[in-house]
Amino acid sequence: MFAGVLFDFDGTLVDTTALVLKSFQHTLAPYLGRVVEPEEVYPYFGITLRDGLAAFVPDRTELVEEMLPRYRRFSEEYFDDLVRPCPGVREGLEQLRAAGIKLGIVTSRVRDTTLYGLHLFDLTGFFQAVVTMEDVQSHKPGPEPVRHGVKLLQLTPPEVTMIGDSPHDILAAKAAGVTSVAAGWSKVPRERLLSARPDVIVNTMAEFTRFCLDGQGGIEGRRQ
Repeated sequence: MFAGVLFDFDGTLVDTTALVLKSFQHTLAPYLGRVVEPEEVYPYFGITLRDGLAAFVPDRTELVEEMLPRYRRFSEEYFDDLVRPCPGVREGLEQLRAAGIKLGIVTSRVRDTTLYGLHLFDLTGFFQAVVTMEDVQSHKPGPEPVRHGVKLLQLTPPEVTMIGDSPHDILAAKAAGVTSVAAGWSKVPRERLLSARPDVIVNTMAEFTRFCLDGQGGIEGRRQ
């Protein structure tokens, strides 16, 4: 049994896929002259918003400063309408907490909207640590955010597992030395998740909970 579990936020605990896609589409349309397709946005799940937007205007990254407030206004306006908890999340968190496992979040999202989302779905009380974009100097897929989460839980990497829905989450977990788990309910194509070589992939929150408690319930990934 792991002593600690770290969760990505978007797409792992809460389904923000529709919100993120529509926010990207709304923000980028005036600059690109078209509506971006979901498949164009998926590769930037799990990284900071600034870097994700910059990827669409590589030769004019100064435009990102204009894009950020446009994106955030849209996202804040439609957050309540478009975001839902991922299936089985509350039940899984309750089981993990009852087992005495320390829980934390490691996200590339900013702190205020992360805390708002946790409050909206009454999930705040489950987590002893929340690491957001503002808390670190470098971001996923680098190890710093995950290492910071492990430190806040007062644990060591071998005692911790992290689950996320993007390759960036998996790579960050592996780089930090914690057991990496891919959330199979991710909207990111499965082959992209597997390309990051997670230790384990699970298809449901119930499977992940069983894996955390007794090592069962996961599908073996591609261990290095």
